[in-house]
Amino acid sequence: MSTRATNGGEATPEPSASPGPSTTSGASAPTTAFGTCATTGPSTPTVAPGTSATQWIDALQHVLDAAPSLEQLAREQEGTLVDLLTAAEQAKARLAAVQARAETVFHDAQIGEQRRLGVPRDQLGRGIADQIALARRITPKQASNQLTLRRILVSSMPCTTALLDAGRISEWAAHKVAENALCLSDEDRATLDDEFKDRLPEVTANRAGDITRARAMELDPESAVRRIQRAASARRITLRPAADGMSVLRAVLPVKEGVASFDALTRTAKAAKSAGDPRSKGQIMADTLVERTTGAETVDDIPVEVQLLMTDTTLLGAENRTAWMDGHPVPGAVARDIALGTRTAARRELENDEKWMATTSSDAVMRPDHDCAMNPPVHDPAVPLPDEVTDAARWIRRLYTDPRTGELQDVDGRRRLFRGEVRRFILLRDQRCRTPFCDARIHDVDHAQRHADGGETTADNGVGHCQRFNLAKEIPGWSSTLDPATEASPGRLTIVTPTGHTYTSTSPILRRLLEGPDGEQARIIPNAPLEGVPEPGEQ
Repeated sequence: MSTRATNGGEATPEPSASPGPSTTSGASAPTTAFGTCATTGPSTPTVAPGTSATQWIDALQHVLDAAPSLEQLAREQEGTLVDLLTAAEQAKARLAAVQARAETVFHDAQIGEQRRLGVPRDQLGRGIADQIALARRITPKQASNQLTLRRILVSSMPCTTALLDAGRISEWAAHKVAENALCLSDEDRATLDDEFKDRLPEVTANRAGDITRARAMELDPESAVRRIQRAASARRITLRPAADGMSVLRAVLPVKEGVASFDALTRTAKAAKSAGDPRSKGQIMADTLVERTTGAETVDDIPVEVQLLMTDTTLLGAENRTAWMDGHPVPGAVARDIALGTRTAARRELENDEKWMATTSSDAVMRPDHDCAMNPPVHDPAVPLPDEVTDAARWIRRLYTDPRTGELQDVDGRRRLFRGEVRRFILLRDQRCRTPFCDARIHDVDHAQRHADGGETTADNGVGHCQRFNLAKEIPGWSSTLDPATEASPGRLTIVTPTGHTYTSTSPILRRLLEGPDGEQARIIPNAPLEGVPEPGEQ
């Protein structure tokens, strides 16, 4: 089985080389995890308890292929539709139980194989959740967390697992129970598992978590204290994109610190409103948070470099193509505002003229249609620049396409580490970890073909990965190759796992900004300030 990922994230299975029998209507769902599947024709397989997993997979695929269409459902009675909803929800839970067993067995088998290959003890288990993540099309972090909970369920909580296997509780409820049993001994887990086997089907997933957490605290008070201490040590800040050019900055803090921080921001907002500040309470709190964490007097003075990718025509106002900032899509007009450090007409039209997007020094990646690498555009002094441009104290780092050479300047392929402009180029090109389904920030720029195996330190062999995958791929059995972009296709990263499964991801859509109409590659030229923009420190 091989899987292809496109645009740096979504992956789609490759067509099977030998497709199974054609779908036959009327097949019913299996009655147990490996139960009996009814047959309606000679091409539909029949499975019974004890059959192989491969046969069960084939039978399951036939059942799903025979699912009623929208038109068929429209002819059914409303009561039948409710029955279908119930059956589908139960099936989801039962399939989750099958996945839990499969992941547990796979984990144990991989540990044994890693021991056989001589993997150091402190590295045992590395890369296992990453393989599961690729197979399930989820992030490695999600796969790792769920693998831990599923192993607890399968190995030490048989009653809860049986409820999941029967479709009587949801996967979410089972995970809530397992989370609270995480710090318990096997004996206490068994007690918790047995005491709540009759109650879990009657409560919501959140309620299941509440009651089992309360009982876990009684069974082992010391583990409850350890859990709180472990939670406090995991305090963190995360950032994720939001709609309309916004982002969500999230802090996970101990209760005392969280409440104190929120109260302090609230008091500041109330004081500002009492003094006549026209901003809303929420706006003042948000602006105050940014100002206090960055040290800037106002949100417009933040001295932080943001990786902003846009075409030169968007920057100069000829068009408004969508730009990208740190992996977030940004409207062209807003991107131009950020790059130039000014309030454009679109921004001035915002209600209350609010300063909703922090002005930062930026890196703009532009792909002009002409050979700007050799002949950068120079502003005609006879044409006056608008105030927004002349007043912009911003630096533009330019990456131009070169249709003649298609190469990066000053690249030494013999170096071991990716540094300077080559590293910056790869970070801008890839934006997020290039592993399929992993949306983590890039932590390491590494060789697709290992340096020890002759891989060069060039953009065509460099790829951005999160720290987790960069470590996982060093486990025996992993391999990857990076095919550079051509006129016919974008760049493609191919990853082969220890089980022989293949996954590929193409360059993210941002790569299109770095490629010309004829497929030429970007070329880096030295930094230069915008015409009329002062050098840093020359204010």
